[in-house]
Amino acid sequence: MYYFNKLKSFLLRAVRYGKFVTYQVGRRFLPASLKKLILRLFHYGERKIIAQHQELLKQILQSVQPGKDYRSIIVFPPSLQWDVQLFQRPQQLALALARQGALVFYLQSKPDRSKPPFQLISDRIYLCNVHVDVFQILPSPLIYLLTWNSDYASRFRSPRILYDFVDDVNVFYGDHQKIVKGHDYLLHNAAIVLATARKLVDEARVLRPDVIYSPNGVVYSHFAYITQESISPPADMLPVLAKSGPVIGYYGALARWFDYDLLKSVASLRPTYQFVLIGPDYDGTVEPADIFKISNIHCLGVKPYIDLPAYLHFFDVATIPFIVSDITHATSPLKLFEYMAGGKPVVITPMWESKQYEGVLVGGSPEEFAAQIDRALTLRHDPAYIEKIKRVAQQNTWESRAEDILQRIHTLPAA
Repeated sequence: MYYFNKLKSFLLRAVRYGKFVTYQVGRRFLPASLKKLILRLFHYGERKIIAQHQELLKQILQSVQPGKDYRSIIVFPPSLQWDVQLFQRPQQLALALARQGALVFYLQSKPDRSKPPFQLISDRIYLCNVHVDVFQILPSPLIYLLTWNSDYASRFRSPRILYDFVDDVNVFYGDHQKIVKGHDYLLHNAAIVLATARKLVDEARVLRPDVIYSPNGVVYSHFAYITQESISPPADMLPVLAKSGPVIGYYGALARWFDYDLLKSVASLRPTYQFVLIGPDYDGTVEPADIFKISNIHCLGVKPYIDLPAYLHFFDVATIPFIVSDITHATSPLKLFEYMAGGKPVVITPMWESKQYEGVLVGGSPEEFAAQIDRALTLRHDPAYIEKIKRVAQQNTWESRAEDILQRIHTLPAA
């Protein structure tokens, strides 16, 4: 028994930390009986850990009172890692729902066993380094799902689904047929459906007349303070600021929907303007776009969300130069209201969802886009215009989006 326990302990560690390497290598060389033993030990170890984490979850739930300590419990199954290159809608909504009174459990897509299973990162929101099956102890939980992670619905007991329809289904990578199937399932079965753009609302309304229009929002205070305080330039902005001419900025993903050709043309039309790009090369499109040879285009790479206001402060004009298509007509850019909260004039291409907001400047061709940048440079000193765009930002906070969701949740039948 002593040696068996030693073997079991060794195999569990090998499988758990080697990510199944032991089994994969042994598929061709180990006897079938030993392979079965390894699998049994692996599943035994996983179930034991899940049971331990379920006890921790019970303790958390026993320490709070519904109605007094929280309004609703919302589980975010794995979608995006919390600390990714771009802090996106799922993370922002999770935080905002917690601020508005929900008890939120946000599951990491790649749990880190070296960190606490349940880490309280802010009031009422736990970052969870646990297996999704831990939450099977919850009866009829409210779960937040996106188009690409619909499969997680099957891992919960009679879940009530909050479906967030955030983009045209053609924007997602992977098995398109599977993505469409998941989207249809969520539209038919969700208790609540959100859509981030009017075009998506129109599509969803065919099956879900109760769809909620819920564009992206802004943490207003995170960006508005830059108009009130003196800020030192980030180190990598200094060479840009040392050049003559205004700074025309963009931050966000650099991907196939970004109009590199438009940027190159506008940079050539306005050679004294400095064009700054901040964000990840999302899909490998930056290098083929051949923008580095243009001397007044500067790529500064990825910056943490917490640092974005410091960069935005040194933009004279903020831009969203996306290729106009069905995908971008249905896009609600997170950065739009962030730019406005920071008091920066915004120039965009003519995308349906984005151009509806007061104060946005729209240019389609390179000549039109450049002319709108010129106009924006005059508006940056216009107090009435700055007040207008900041008011639009204040009307579109993440807290208001979260409150809309919680109000709808409270109309659902009891679980």
